[in-house]
Amino acid sequence: MPGVGPSGARQDAPRYWLRGLFWGLLTLGLAFGLRMMEWPCWQNPEYRLGSEWLLATHDAYHWVAAAEGFGLGVGHPMAEMLRLMAQVLHTYPAAVAFWFPAVLASLVAVIVFAWVWALGSMEAGVAAGLITSLAPGFLARTLLGYYDTDLVTLFFPLLMTLAPACWAMRYMLLPRMILRRLALGSGLKAAQRLWGERGADEAHLERLGNPLRWQWVLLLGASGVISWWTQEWHSVFPYLIRYNVVLLALMALVMAPRGRRGILLLGGLAYALPTLGGPAGFGFSLILLLAGSKAGRGLRHLLCRPLVLALFWLGAAVLLVQGEILATLINHANAYLKHSGDVRSTGEGMSLVYPSVAQSIIEVQDLSFAALFPYFHPWMEAAIVGLAGFVLVLFRRPGALFLLPLAALGLLSTKLGGRMVMFGAPVVAVGLTLPLYWLLQRLLRADLRGAVAGAATSCILLALLVAPFADMIQAISQGPIINRRHAEALTRARTMTPEDAKLWLWWDWGYAAHHFARRSTIADGAQHAGPSLYLPAAVFATDNARFARQLIRYTAKMGNEPGNVFEGLDGRAAQALMDKLRSPETPLVEAKGRLFVVVSFEMLRLGFWISNFGNWNFVTRQGEGGALSIVPQALAYRLDTGEVRLEGSTSTIYPSSISVFEETGVTRRNYVQEWFDAHPKATPEEQKEFLSGRRNVNFLFNRVTDEKLAVDQGLYNSLMVQLLVGDPQDPRFSPYFKLVYDNVFARIYEVL
Repeated sequence: MPGVGPSGARQDAPRYWLRGLFWGLLTLGLAFGLRMMEWPCWQNPEYRLGSEWLLATHDAYHWVAAAEGFGLGVGHPMAEMLRLMAQVLHTYPAAVAFWFPAVLASLVAVIVFAWVWALGSMEAGVAAGLITSLAPGFLARTLLGYYDTDLVTLFFPLLMTLAPACWAMRYMLLPRMILRRLALGSGLKAAQRLWGERGADEAHLERLGNPLRWQWVLLLGASGVISWWTQEWHSVFPYLIRYNVVLLALMALVMAPRGRRGILLLGGLAYALPTLGGPAGFGFSLILLLAGSKAGRGLRHLLCRPLVLALFWLGAAVLLVQGEILATLINHANAYLKHSGDVRSTGEGMSLVYPSVAQSIIEVQDLSFAALFPYFHPWMEAAIVGLAGFVLVLFRRPGALFLLPLAALGLLSTKLGGRMVMFGAPVVAVGLTLPLYWLLQRLLRADLRGAVAGAATSCILLALLVAPFADMIQAISQGPIINRRHAEALTRARTMTPEDAKLWLWWDWGYAAHHFARRSTIADGAQHAGPSLYLPAAVFATDNARFARQLIRYTAKMGNEPGNVFEGLDGRAAQALMDKLRSPETPLVEAKGRLFVVVSFEMLRLGFWISNFGNWNFVTRQGEGGALSIVPQALAYRLDTGEVRLEGSTSTIYPSSISVFEETGVTRRNYVQEWFDAHPKATPEEQKEFLSGRRNVNFLFNRVTDEKLAVDQGLYNSLMVQLLVGDPQDPRFSPYFKLVYDNVFARIYEVL
């Protein structure tokens, strides 16, 4: 809406909107510039495979593969957006997936700018947008190469509620006015004044404005259709849009000026019905176009009758609870709860308890309340002030109520997991900017209380809360989620394996295998719970190569469907099946199809969780992970004597083994085995004396990435380690697995 100048005259509308366009583009440019400060971190040849930049999150490869026509995500809006942008730009989907997060994250900053503009200050919106863009919880999930639904789970809730929020602020009472009226006199009389109804007469429309103006009706209807469409993008949106509909109805009931309740309830339907019914509901908005005109006075009075409104809103209520929305809500909530076990039905009234993957996924791990605030802003104090300021905004701007679920989701990170913290970013930004703007308005003289106060707000906040933390962008950059050698191995699998081959690899890289190898995998980011989690974990965690081969072939015999392996079994029967497959007396299982196992150095970092899941006991419902340490300090080692020393320290560790990964191969020294081979006649006392000087620890050094891992003997003997560092011709493995590809850091074996 055009603003009001110092003299009270309305500003020229084109100039007003051009000014808004200027500040919006400035926000976009600054946000994108901040994002591109990460670019130098990617100048590493290890971060690309040929000309293709490797991506920063597993899910990005899901959408890339789907955009290329492979996987379960084909046809999803995230994949279609990627495919269409790649076509328009004449490039490939992985390239778009690398760059587009910086663009869309910058657009989120622009949407936050628009929110603060709508809430009170155009110029102050610049700071709000940039504070949102810099929030660690949002920044960490929207860096270069981070093409995932996190990009839209914040963008759409801000976009789809902007129009109804503006409409509500234009025609409804402020929350503090409601509280003030209730505080005056008796509560009963105050309620009667608030709920008094005199009809939508022309005097009210002339004096307070027409909430059914065609511009508002179209904006509300379009926002409703966008809200309805967002349900195709992410599972969180069905709940958010229902909150928005209920909120708008309650606001029309409680916050309407006297005599305006009916017409505001009618206007709210312009958003509610398209939101719940899609394009079909948008047809009602077209009816309201006539009702809002001068010629539609009779229709307007008819639609504003209490019975008619009650019927329309009853229909909206039916749409609100249709389907299995409540059951779906409970299931999604349970997915974020950290159970030690994952209960799955196996048919015939049976169920099994599997290990829960949620324990190992960083993004769904709970945050403590104290740890929550630095994710909103690097300074905890700023985050707390921002949340407090948002409470003030709620009392002064009714439209801010549409942001309340974002604040709730951000604070619920203490229970729902760390990925929710990004929802608190715009809330804190709004709470920091608007109260400061209002304070400056009180301090400055009258002719400086508009644009100057807003610009001063942005300058102060940018200098204090943005500029000091710009270098954080490079510090938070994590690089690609897959190693170049690992990606190279998966690319080779595309030519070395038949199209119907099944790849066994850890689920984290299932999506990457879809993109690079174009092969089906035993598990991936969508199938990583229950049997899909346990079976590959059991294969990689065992030290029994025959058992691993048996389990893979038995799964193939059951159609390569993990769920079929335990169909109709309870805990004891499932454990008995595992014991049978582990027994050397069980004949080798035969099954059709070619099967391949992929191991990589990257898997070893997850060794504790893989062994924890793989050692799961269906009877005791417990698992035990091997000991693993990712050593951050610099270490020096001597292969000839088997010594490892922390640089700067005088203490020396004598490990059981050292394995060094280099471009040319793996150097392996097993000092315990070498000593026993050299001393076959050693007495028990001599053996005990030797072993007392050797620690039960095995070091793995990656000379390319400078990673240093220390693992215990159980983890070192597991298949995930031994297939990578061991001799492929070792009789422990060669009868069951045949090496078909080796680039030192990743290997592919065919299951015999």
